[in-house]
Amino acid sequence: MIILKLGGSIITDKKTYRKFEEDRTRKIIAEISKIKDKFIIIHGGGSFGHIMAKEYNIPGRLNKRSLYYMSLIHYDMSDLNMRVSKILSEYGMGNIPVPPSAYIYGKKKNYDIFRYYVKNNIMPVSYGDVYIKNRNYIGIYSGDDIIYDLSRIFMPEKVIFFSDVDGIFDKNPKIHKDAKLLKTVNKDFNFENDSIDVTGGIINKYNSMVKISKLGIKVYLINGLYPERIKDIGKDNFYGTVV
Repeated sequence: MIILKLGGSIITDKKTYRKFEEDRTRKIIAEISKIKDKFIIIHGGGSFGHIMAKEYNIPGRLNKRSLYYMSLIHYDMSDLNMRVSKILSEYGMGNIPVPPSAYIYGKKKNYDIFRYYVKNNIMPVSYGDVYIKNRNYIGIYSGDDIIYDLSRIFMPEKVIFFSDVDGIFDKNPKIHKDAKLLKTVNKDFNFENDSIDVTGGIINKYNSMVKISKLGIKVYLINGLYPERIKDIGKDNFYGTVV
């Protein structure tokens, strides 16, 4: 089994509210449809989730106003999920959307729905979303957190992150032209203790990858603009980062 994350930065234009990058998404799905394996697919929110969440201070206190904005974010994320699901189906990858509201409520999480679908060879497609954490608070259950929880349950052969970067570098490649791609990063490596220049988004992604790798699972970061690189996983010429 493979658990795969379609990053919000690659399937949407994160700067433009609700702008879906359909061509990019199709290109990625065209590649993964060639792989004969079981998948669980999780996608990020990008401009369908983060823009409004930031504008209206979600996560945050639950009240009449915030509940209204929560419902709008949930609608947008459901819309994005259906778009991804539809393209998967068009490439022969039968699937069923699984909103987080189907398995998380308050402090409780129940993943039986995933177990059922996987057992019956049906591919679940889920995503990070807003939810009611308690009677006073709206939370966000992120795609990366979902992947970690599902990895603990299913112990997949590998976890693959598609993002908008080639991988993890020894320096910020947007500033340093001599930055080198780190093809392999040890799970005990700590950016805070090493002279590595990394942007906040990547260090958060790296921390998620490390958390999963400590379960004994290989984790890969691939640039979604070049999804064909997925076929080189496990080969010497793989271009990306492995944790």
